[in-house]
Amino acid sequence: MLDDHERETLRDIQRRLRVDDPDFAKSFGTGTRRLRRAAATDLSRRAYTAMLVVSSGFGVILLLAGSPFLALLFAALAVWVWYARAQRDENDGGRP
Repeated sequence: MLDDHERETLRDIQRRLRVDDPDFAKSFGTGTRRLRRAAATDLSRRAYTAMLVVSSGFGVILLLAGSPFLALLFAALAVWVWYARAQRDENDGGRP
């Protein structure tokens, strides 16, 4: 964590960089936004995958335990998650 003096020094360096070479300063902002968006997309995809695995696993366990109705509900949930993940990937431009 930066203290107040270090933060002020960093802001001063950023200001000077924006004034001296604005194109160079903009290139940092663009990369940061892309990186954050990619990380969020990756986290979202992992969440969908985890939900898919959990719902499929519960479906199999419930089927083996003799509860076909609940197993069918979890299978339906798994299909819905699969579809939602595919739609999200399609909306993100086909990124894996």
